[in-house]
Amino acid sequence: MAGWTVSLDLWGTLITHGDRKAADAWRITEFDRVLHAYGHHPAPEQLSEIVGRTRAEAAHQQRTAGAQPGVEAQVGAVLDELGIDRDAPDLLKLLLAVHTHAVLRACPQPIPGAREALDAIKAAGGRLVLTSNTLATPSDVHRLLLSDLGLLDRFDDLLFSGDLGVAKPRPEVFATVAERAVMPPGRVVHVGDDLLTDVDGALVAGCRAIHYNPRREAARPHVPDFADLAELPDLLVSSCSAAAAELISRSVSHD
Repeated sequence: MAGWTVSLDLWGTLITHGDRKAADAWRITEFDRVLHAYGHHPAPEQLSEIVGRTRAEAAHQQRTAGAQPGVEAQVGAVLDELGIDRDAPDLLKLLLAVHTHAVLRACPQPIPGAREALDAIKAAGGRLVLTSNTLATPSDVHRLLLSDLGLLDRFDDLLFSGDLGVAKPRPEVFATVAERAVMPPGRVVHVGDDLLTDVDGALVAGCRAIHYNPRREAARPHVPDFADLAELPDLLVSSCSAAAAELISRSVSHD
């Protein structure tokens, strides 16, 4: 696979989402604790509804339009709706610390076969890039999580939407993968579980795509898919070999 870049989604492809209910509950509990310390006492149901709705709206905008919501804007929107002055000393800073670290309470874990698949792709000569959308969790917390899970050092490059300012499925994300690898988009294969953000996003950008499809949902025509990460290295090798042969055939026919 020398001469190819393999871009991989993170959440739902390489690691689980963990116990999201536990993370959400911890976020609300700690938000409430901080707000109480500043003399604010919103009803728990109101706080939970506002935080949940704000996160859902940000996630929808990200997934459908590739918009990258800032974490300060997310927390600020919650304070604004509660009628709380966001300029109170250190209030926003404390709430941001809670908001950006709540994911760790979910205790996500590598999907079975993730480490082995990454090692096999690397051994075959592929350049490994992590290409992940971020919502409430910034890149520094992602790096901490990846290090704890033994995944960080397996990648040649890491791209997070929070650093780029745009998110998958925007083509700029995949163009950045190719640019930083100094390769044409056609030499980038993106692997992910989301048909919109991963598969369609990569194809629109001129990259190739492979769909991680453990639930065996309806797939895109002519897009390879697989259900077990143990299948990925061989699928990548065969897909890249077929793509290379196609490129050579086109080149010969044009001569």
